[in-house]
Amino acid sequence: MLLTPIIALLAMALPPQQTAPLTLSTAELIEAAHKLAIDEGWPIDQKGYTFDPMQPAAEESFYSIGLYRNAHLMRMYSIQRQTGDIVDFMHGCDLLQFDDVKDLQARIRKASNASPLPVDRLAAQVGCPKLNIVNTRWVH
Repeated sequence: MLLTPIIALLAMALPPQQTAPLTLSTAELIEAAHKLAIDEGWPIDQKGYTFDPMQPAAEESFYSIGLYRNAHLMRMYSIQRQTGDIVDFMHGCDLLQFDDVKDLQARIRKASNASPLPVDRLAAQVGCPKLNIVNTRWVH
């Protein structure tokens, strides 16, 4: 008799089942990186700026796209495939939170039935002691 309530409590305590991540096309990665670069203030309309998208292998947790200036990596936007959280853990341990990419993040979360990761868990996942929140233009 106690077994049914116990099973119900355990089911409620378990996190929602995550499904396969949303597949992002190269065009979608470039569009997201373009929005982020503009939001941060990178003068990407100037000569020498390019994007290099990288499609992840099946077991990888992130889509990544590099922002280059004259073949030098300026920023690496990495989008968590289940949660849509966007970080640059190669240049500064930054968590990017801009309104322009919220629709994409919502689509990713809806497809995988996931929630954003707590900042400390995301930092640990990407190997950073902490993540700096970037949500305003900082490149001048």
